[in-house]
Amino acid sequence: MATYIYGIIDSNRAPDDPMTGLEGAPVHILPHRNLGVLISDFPAWIRNATKDRAIAHERVVERFMADFTVLPFRFLTLFAKKEDVRAMMNDRYGDFKDNLERLRGKAEFGIKVIWPGARIRARITQRENGAPVPAPASPGDSPARCFIRKKFEEHRIESAIEDEADKRIAFVDGFFAEFAAETKLEKLKTNDLLLTAAYLVQKEKQRGFMRTFERLNSSPGELKYLFSGPWPPYNFIKMARCAISP
Repeated sequence: MATYIYGIIDSNRAPDDPMTGLEGAPVHILPHRNLGVLISDFPAWIRNATKDRAIAHERVVERFMADFTVLPFRFLTLFAKKEDVRAMMNDRYGDFKDNLERLRGKAEFGIKVIWPGARIRARITQRENGAPVPAPASPGDSPARCFIRKKFEEHRIESAIEDEADKRIAFVDGFFAEFAAETKLEKLKTNDLLLTAAYLVQKEKQRGFMRTFERLNSSPGELKYLFSGPWPPYNFIKMARCAISP
């Protein structure tokens, strides 16, 4: 029988009200010292990721997030038997305990920033074409020298785009610095996705964080913003050793 894990909570007591998870299976607490593992048991291994299963997984995590600190595990994390879960808890108890203490009372918020990548690139290219450039190619230039000149021009444009991205990211991130206990920023994942940001925010600061986003979102300009949260802190779990990651 396979054991499915939704996450770990900072309590080893069973919930007062029963709950179901994937495929309608009951959710149980597997106690380990002063922590609890949120599990469901299945007669066979679950392999296929479906929308309904993903929603069921997230529903369980969010339900327990309302009353406990939760370390969410990755979707479709299974163990062959409960003894393997207990061994994992023994091996990584210190990591789990440290994370639960650090993340207590906090939730994750996500912000994505969209910019018109093609238009900005064209604008910067036009601007850079008017800047001083190396001497133009002459008939006697070697292919290598022509290649270097071309790469230099490309590098100058890419550097200018990076600088523009950094300025705009600093502008956006500056709105949220006072609210975030921890921050993770990823820039330019695609041509139009300027920023993917995750913010870890203490409970008492979450309302202010959301109001600040509303203020940013209503400001004029060519940037567009997508907001999500509060979520369990998926992006802020830190494990000291490599094993099955939550």
